[in-house]
Amino acid sequence: GRIEVIGAGLGRTGTKSLQAALDILGYKTYHFVFPEHAEHWASYAEGRGASSDDCLDLIAKGGYTATCDQPTADLYAEQLRKYPNAKVVLTIRDSPAAWEESWKVLMNFIEIQERPFSIGYPSFIQWIPFMRHWKTMRGLMGTHIGLQPGELIRGWRCKPGGWLAKQYSAHNDKVAATVPAEKLLVFNVKEGWAPLCEFLGKAIPDKPFPFANESSEIQMATKVMVAVTYSWIPLLFL
Repeated sequence: GRIEVIGAGLGRTGTKSLQAALDILGYKTYHFVFPEHAEHWASYAEGRGASSDDCLDLIAKGGYTATCDQPTADLYAEQLRKYPNAKVVLTIRDSPAAWEESWKVLMNFIEIQERPFSIGYPSFIQWIPFMRHWKTMRGLMGTHIGLQPGELIRGWRCKPGGWLAKQYSAHNDKVAATVPAEKLLVFNVKEGWAPLCEFLGKAIPDKPFPFANESSEIQMATKVMVAVTYSWIPLLFL
């Protein structure tokens, strides 16, 4: 297998919508990191043996022909080196400030996932191997623009307002500077099918462009995860 479309946009730029759109267009799209691949990605993030090529080979061997979301977006250059005929779609938000606020929503959910077990927060989530590997793997995100491991995921909380927006712009600027113009589409999912299909040489489907409301889903998932964390405590008194 080989990657034909590289989604280079950071998380919270409409990557779920892009995934759904690419699937409709006939691609098989890899979004985020599957649990069964998490250990490889964690090994790569920590420099423990696995390489970026090893992680990308897992994707291609699975028959996937497109990627989007992080951490694959952080490896857009490695993907383009490995698959030089691929096209790159850089999904963007309306503004850096809009992305910053959306990123914070996701990070509040991630913080709940990554919080260790304690008497005050009796969560077993980090006892699940692939969840631990995901936590390690997230350290990779943002290192391609010179950030320290984990800084984009956790370190932003001690940064001034606007810092996250600057990292978003730095990533987008780097993609624009390093991907040949004829291989790059800068794309806001609000634009719908026309620019995406023209760029990929595909006919516009006879169905609406798929828009995923990720923020509401993430906020609901955050509430559910907290509720589940505490739900087992009454069993102690049965």
